Amino acid sequence: MYSLLNPNLGAALTANRQTLFALGELINVTRSLADSLKDTARLLHQENSLSVSERSILLDLRKHGRQTVPDLARRRGVSRQYIQTTVNPLLEQGLLEARENPAHRRSSFVVLTEAGTQLIRQVMKKEGAFMNGLARNLEAEEIRQATETLARVEKLIGRE
Repeated sequence: MYSLLNPNLGAALTANRQTLFALGELINVTRSLADSLKDTARLLHQENSLSVSERSILLDLRKHGRQTVPDLARRRGVSRQYIQTTVNPLLEQGLLEARENPAHRRSSFVVLTEAGTQLIRQVMKKEGAFMNGLARNLEAEEIRQATETLARVEKLIGRE
């Protein structure tokens, strides 16, 4: 399989300079946007003390239902241990609960509790209001185009 991380492969196939410059700008803006979104999420949710990672776990469980810690880790491309350290406080706060997994005794399912469901609804409501404000200044087509481009870059990197 072709790997973009191996600089020797495809060395003879040099990208167009304008394309290379534009890609560099896209990556820089994407990094900056990621930082801005993390800061915004912290401000939006400062009263509930959820970290960005915890919020992400709650949203994932709301969208996809029960999952094991290894399932959550695979979805994010991170270690099981990292997810476990994020899930543990949520379990302690009563936002998640562990349920028996008949297919694997040592890997329980993690599910939202009623308190977790209520909290993630509040999170989504606040974020929806924030996104509504942003959407008033953008066109649907430019958002679709940006989404397609970023998804394509992510696929080329190998993390889909």
